[in-house]
Amino acid sequence: MFYMNYLFGLILLNFIFASPQINLHYTDWINESESNYVLPHNCLRVAVAIDEKSTYREITSYCMDELPTNFHIEKHNSFPKFTFGELSKRNITSQQLYLWSTPINIIERYQFYLNQLSTSNDKSLETQVFYNCTFPRFGPMCQYEMNYYNESQISLYDIIYDYYNRYLYNSTFLTCYIHLQCIRGPSPLCINWREICDGRVNCIDGKFDE
Repeated sequence: MFYMNYLFGLILLNFIFASPQINLHYTDWINESESNYVLPHNCLRVAVAIDEKSTYREITSYCMDELPTNFHIEKHNSFPKFTFGELSKRNITSQQLYLWSTPINIIERYQFYLNQLSTSNDKSLETQVFYNCTFPRFGPMCQYEMNYYNESQISLYDIIYDYYNRYLYNSTFLTCYIHLQCIRGPSPLCINWREICDGRVNCIDGKFDE
């Protein structure tokens, strides 16, 4: 009985103090060149709904497309950091890293490191550093911070939804293709003539634009 009460207490505490989980994608996907071309990187991927009543979800990505050299990122010494070797000795799993809002590519690299421990003498990944960020900070080096956040928001979707509800964007300069009935996404999104027959399905309610 005591064990069950203790377990329930842990679950309840986790529910009360839960914070949004933010796992960045493509934190390594950066290509700077003389043409100053850079691929979208450090992406947030969110399952969003057309409206509050809809059960349909689509994955939306919010990515950085600025050159990393445009920003001065300092290493944050206030957050603990561990090498892959140290994490392995502490029996930390890749699933735990995922729950700790670690970037996806770091999680994959750590799992690869764990997989090859018993089959290879290659220790090149042993010194890879993991920064253990504390919310609202996140990112490969805890360089990002979620400013618009309150304790009632339990997911990244909640944060984004509340933000756009609070700071409504009303534009009168949208160019919509009116000769095709198509749900492009939440208002005020609409289908643009450049998205017709572009090789991608942009209408979320059907392949009407292809």
